Amino acid sequence: MKYTKIIVFAFFFFASLAVFAQTTGVTGTILDENGEPLIGATIVVEGTKLGTTADFNGKYTISNLSPGNYKLLISSVGYKKLSFPIEVKAGKLTTLDTGMKEDILQLDQVVVVGYGTKQKRDVTGSIETIKPKDITERTSSFEQAMQGRAAGVQITGANGIAGSPTKVKIRGTSSISAGGEPLYVIDGIPMTNGDFSSGGLGSGSSALSDINPADIESMEILKDAASAAIYGSRGANGVIIITTKKGKQGKTKFNASYTAGMVKETNRLEFLNASEHLALRDSLRSQQGNPQEGASSLIFGNWRRGQADTLAMNGGTDWIDKVLRRGSYHDINLSASGGNEKTIFYIGGTYHKEDGFLVGNSFDRMAGRINIENKATDKLTLGGNIGLTYSINKRVPTGDAGGLGDAQKMLPYLPVFNTNGDYFYPTSGGNPSNPVWQLETKSYTTNTFRSVSSVFGDYEIMKQLKFRSEFGVDFMALNENEFNFRNTQDATSVSSAWNRRTNVMNWTTNNFFTYNNVFDSIHDVQLTLGNALQKAQTNGAGLQGIGFSSDFFTTPNGASYGTGYYYETGYAFLSNFFRANYKLKNKYLASFSIRLDGSSRFGENNRYGWFPALSTGWVISDEPFLKDNKYLSFLKLRASYGFTGNANIGDFAYMGYYISTLGYAGTAGIIPGTLSNPDLGWEKSQQLDITLDHGFLDNRISGSMSYYYKRTTDMLLYVSIPTSSGFSTILQNVGKMQNSGVEFSLLTRNIVKKNFKWTTDFNISFNRNKVLDVQGLPPDAFESGQPGEGRVIEGYPVGQAFLVQYAGVSQTDQIITEHDANGNAIGTTSIKAGQALYYDKFGNLMTSKNPYFYEHRVARGNPNPKFNGGITNTFTYKNFDFSFLFSFVYGNTLYDDPAKTQIGDLTHIAQRPEILDAWTPYNMDTDVPMLMYSEPSVNSDRYLYDASFLRLRSITIGYKIPAEICRKYKLESVKIYLAATNIWTLTKYPGWDPEVMRNVDPNSQQGNISFAGPSLQTPQAKTFGGGIQIEF
Repeated sequence: MKYTKIIVFAFFFFASLAVFAQTTGVTGTILDENGEPLIGATIVVEGTKLGTTADFNGKYTISNLSPGNYKLLISSVGYKKLSFPIEVKAGKLTTLDTGMKEDILQLDQVVVVGYGTKQKRDVTGSIETIKPKDITERTSSFEQAMQGRAAGVQITGANGIAGSPTKVKIRGTSSISAGGEPLYVIDGIPMTNGDFSSGGLGSGSSALSDINPADIESMEILKDAASAAIYGSRGANGVIIITTKKGKQGKTKFNASYTAGMVKETNRLEFLNASEHLALRDSLRSQQGNPQEGASSLIFGNWRRGQADTLAMNGGTDWIDKVLRRGSYHDINLSASGGNEKTIFYIGGTYHKEDGFLVGNSFDRMAGRINIENKATDKLTLGGNIGLTYSINKRVPTGDAGGLGDAQKMLPYLPVFNTNGDYFYPTSGGNPSNPVWQLETKSYTTNTFRSVSSVFGDYEIMKQLKFRSEFGVDFMALNENEFNFRNTQDATSVSSAWNRRTNVMNWTTNNFFTYNNVFDSIHDVQLTLGNALQKAQTNGAGLQGIGFSSDFFTTPNGASYGTGYYYETGYAFLSNFFRANYKLKNKYLASFSIRLDGSSRFGENNRYGWFPALSTGWVISDEPFLKDNKYLSFLKLRASYGFTGNANIGDFAYMGYYISTLGYAGTAGIIPGTLSNPDLGWEKSQQLDITLDHGFLDNRISGSMSYYYKRTTDMLLYVSIPTSSGFSTILQNVGKMQNSGVEFSLLTRNIVKKNFKWTTDFNISFNRNKVLDVQGLPPDAFESGQPGEGRVIEGYPVGQAFLVQYAGVSQTDQIITEHDANGNAIGTTSIKAGQALYYDKFGNLMTSKNPYFYEHRVARGNPNPKFNGGITNTFTYKNFDFSFLFSFVYGNTLYDDPAKTQIGDLTHIAQRPEILDAWTPYNMDTDVPMLMYSEPSVNSDRYLYDASFLRLRSITIGYKIPAEICRKYKLESVKIYLAATNIWTLTKYPGWDPEVMRNVDPNSQQGNISFAGPSLQTPQAKTFGGGIQIEF
């Protein structure tokens, strides 16, 4: 009995302790401005490890607190942070209910700045932040998520093909021969970027298309030198820092979403049908005085006029329609996140499938990510993340390589199939191959596996001093398989196959100390000191098989004979960096950084370089003379100046190398290939940035205004040297270029009511690019393509069009005097009414028969826009939301190379309707020459068009299921939505799409110079779809 009493007493004693612990703490409800529960708000007890998140009712509870006084910190993304003193009494739950106000400027928002973070209020450099909600909209690429949303950032998609790359320019082009793409950093690890695919099909690919947008928490774009100089020799083109999602302390949350829709081309170019084309052909023969063709006349290779007439009577062949289709896309995303005071985690997985609008094109991506952090001890935090991606990119011929490119050229009176069912294939005539046959018989698949993983450790040496060590690996493996069926109509053709494999191993380690302290309550100091080491290695091998006994064998080992290649390359960086941030009275700001970079890419005499930067800021609105101003909410002036570099060149450009050759009598030998240059170094950029941030009327109107000037020196150019050296040129650091401009961004809260809100986000950028010095090299020295397209000319933008001026159509028969390149008369030419005329560079009329024709080229148009930007309007009404984004580009020109044959070459090429406006004695008010005088091979500014456009980039309509219904099914939130992209474009450009770039690697010399011109390119894609998002 005695022991029974003791046991009963002990039971109730410890039970009461448990109840006491559970009922000692704080509880409450967090609401937004509309009185709705603020799901996911974070509540933390300052100075402890205790915290939680608000549930779908906005409620929270933190128990296990000892009696005493505490400070409660409450935060939520997009809302102003709150702190409250509370008193916790023994055996009681203290109640604290509060509402949170939206933070328009988000000055307390944490911004990633490279090797650390800052509050937005303290930033002194030029940094744009892309919000997570912008990234989660319908897009298969995070680069696309930036289009029209960030001032000073211009993004051009290569085309609308699924899995195709994009070109990103931050504050203009800063190089001629070095790469022009920004540096991408994911979770502290610099990424390998570039087009590693091969095959020459013109559809390209980008390594960054392997990054899953659903895993991205935020993107920071470092635009000025003060922000990017911490990355030294790789910051000249700007830096894009990507932070992936992490878990939060609290119960595990699950998110699921599904999106699906259709894909189409943004525009479909019109061509003459078979009847129109044949009628025009007959008209041309009449003008030339030739007899009309009989039914048996061979009019195109093995195709006869009678067959063409029969086909035309039945509508002919719409070749564009044969190679385009209605595509589709599907996205599935699943994730879970949560944690406790010791460990937080995020796990996500996604599947993206897109069947493009071009027959045979598709892109599939499967991705998974795990991010985890663990508080191992009071001083040590360990963490790691692993992101795995596997993609299958089924590419198709496009541009000059075929497919849609050839469909734009194929004559409409030619058939897809012969009468025996075989594919029609013209045996002569100069026309392209049958595009349907190409898409059906060319197989090209790129399988890419990528792993981006890192681990880190944070150790608190003392309260003010921390040490962080990071190690990351970016590994990529590409396996490309290509097969070309033999043409059964051509006895000389043989089938062929390629297998190419590329492996990229890029590892990085960062180690740095961070010191934070506040002295006398007014001096806030942050110091960072560290080093970084990066090494990347790439190797590739390929095997080609030629001649197969059957098209059932599609691998090179089944071929009659073959050939192959193998290569290795690599680079390394060794860096030390230091940064000091100082803040006085929370309103006077200064930052200084310097980085010492060493790179294996440069000569032994110039392998290391220093990259310093200084920036300052002044929060003027905190001064006493503005403190109580009822109109001005926030005003901050910041200025910066710094140096960055561009190391994005070939891995061994400074070295002289030898090449093997079959020398005398077929005997193999070795000869010098290039001269070495031990002084070769990086291109250097120095940049000034001045910005004014502002907010008015309780920040209902806020934004910024920036001016910048960037000068690039020591650009890499091939400079002429005496031929006595055995070479004609050597690569040296000699060129100069500048970019300058202004940027404006404005956010307005137009209407703010309980049930209705309307906000507008606007940005616009003006950039002026000019080449200052290329050592007198002629315009054609950098680009040897067709005369007149992208060139480099001192005093003009890089990529300047260099063309003969078109003077129009002669209205009468006349005799003109032709001149040479020096203006000397060289003879006369008789021309007929309706013939094309041109201006020489002295303003005299000339014809295309002038032997100095292309020496009369002059700079025409501008490859860069006068301004570009975007405007987003967002409306919310109760549970509905509606937003749309317009992006715009104004003042740039595009040289439409296909137009010169599609408006004049009736014999071999499909024709645009503009040809119907050709000059005749009855139609003299036109700039299209008479048919018999058409000159389809001549490059002139006749085909240089205004490429300005206004595009409805995205539109979204969403509805959130009421919270009470969600709670009934134990769900936190459910949203359904409809979304569309690129659905409307206003432009004068007569081609497929004003927003295109050539089939070139965007991170190359060609990408810098000649990207701004279509060459039978595929237009951008428009999408229509809908989806559902569930959180529980």
